[in-house]
Parts: sequence; C-alpha cells; structure tokens
Amino acid sequence: MDIAIKTVMNLHEFAPSPDVNAAFSGLVASVVQATALPTWCNDEVCREVQRRCSLSESEMEMYWSRRIASSARPQRELETFWYIDNYRELVRREVSLLAGSGLSLTDSSRAAMIGSGPLPLTAWCLWHQTDAAVDLVDVAPAALVQSRELARAIAWPVGECLVADGAAVALPDSAYDVIYVAGLAGDSVEAKQQIIDNILPALRPGGRIIVRGAHGAKTLLYPAFDPNGLRRLQLLIEYNPDDDIINSVYVYKKG
Repeated sequence: MDIAIKTVMNLHEFAPSPDVNAAFSGLVASVVQATALPTWCNDEVCREVQRRCSLSESEMEMYWSRRIASSARPQRELETFWYIDNYRELVRREVSLLAGSGLSLTDSSRAAMIGSGPLPLTAWCLWHQTDAAVDLVDVAPAALVQSRELARAIAWPVGECLVADGAAVALPDSAYDVIYVAGLAGDSVEAKQQIIDNILPALRPGGRIIVRGAHGAKTLLYPAFDPNGLRRLQLLIEYNPDDDIINSVYVYKKG
C-alpha cells in the first residue's frame, strides 16, 4: 500500500489518463486487500489522499458521462465503463438492506440522491432495479446538466434535477421513501448532520435514509464518520463490505 499511496500523492493531474487510471486502480486494489492503514498514514495524509480521490472521481465521472452520452450507442458504451458492475452490486445490496429494514421499493416509490454527480449511476441502478422514480441533487450545475444529457441518451426517465447543497436544498415535505446521502456529501459528521436536518422533513412516514461512508482501510478513499453520531435518526443497519465494494452503508429511520 505504501507505493500506491505515494504514487497518488505524486500526481499533478487528475483527469483520466493511463497514469492516473493506473495510480488510482492500484490504490483501490491495495486498500481492498489491506486490513489496516500504514502507521505513517496520519490524518493529514488521509485527508490529502481523500481530496485527491474526490478530484479524480469527479473528473472520471464527467469524462465517462460525456463519453456515454455522446456515443452512437450509449447503452453499449455504458457497459464498457469498468465500474458499472460495482455500482449494480452495491445498489442491489442496498435494495436488499432496505427490504431487511422494512422498506421495499416499487414503481410507486420515490427516491432522492444528495450529491448525485455528473454520472449518477447509483440513481440509474436504483431505477433499473426497482422502477422507483429518482430525483437528483448536486451543488454543481454542470454535473446536473451532464446528468440530463446522460439520461436522455440512455432513455432513463430521470426525475427532478435540483442544483443545491444538501444542507440547503428545498425538497417537498413527505415526498420520499428513501433519501441517499453520498459518501462525498459532507466530509464530517457535523456536515452530514446539517444535511440530515435539512432533508428529514422530506421523508415520508416509514421512509429511510441511506448514508454511504467507509470503514477500516477503505477510509483512505472516503471520509469516515461515527454512524451512531447522527442526531434525530435511529441506525437500523450498518453494513461494512469485506470484498471489493468500497462504500459502507448505513440505513436509518427517523428517531
């Protein structure tokens, strides 16, 4: 893992390229295999690696969203995205976790994604697997413009696309069965709490909130937080994958 971390720390650009792709692929592979972070990898190093991962992820999502949307065969191009099966599997597990918590999504369900990004494949997979309507929320206007272009290209009837920070977005009251908070939406428990406080009124009775995070060595890629530290929520399920799925999943109800 030491070499993988140092390779990422030596990068000066983050847009997809053979060197950037190899650096982050190597880091992910090292993290998945590790049981703990190196002792020299302190909080400052972790935050810097997380920052670089976030920059790379944003660049990668925009690149792939444009590539798919501009393709003559966008559905086929979508299948060439190297991470598509990971998205499908994570969402499949999340749908199962929701069902285990007492919420089964159907074509009459409605979901919102806080921090959806320019390549909202979590939302697309959720719609594809459950037929639930999904609204997108992102602070970056360009991300939502690109999301709409992607949705048109792959014939996905995406819902509302709202340009706003999760802590300030005006969602309709009691509108959603499930609201997702992305792993990069709020980089601390305090920031996530601000998002939760703002979105809770939009949750329907019996609804659920899914917050993505990270656990163990995978916290090098995404910020960690204490899942029991969020107020006004009751933690129902904590799921920490032990395979190549990166994100931990926390399922809550109003508490």
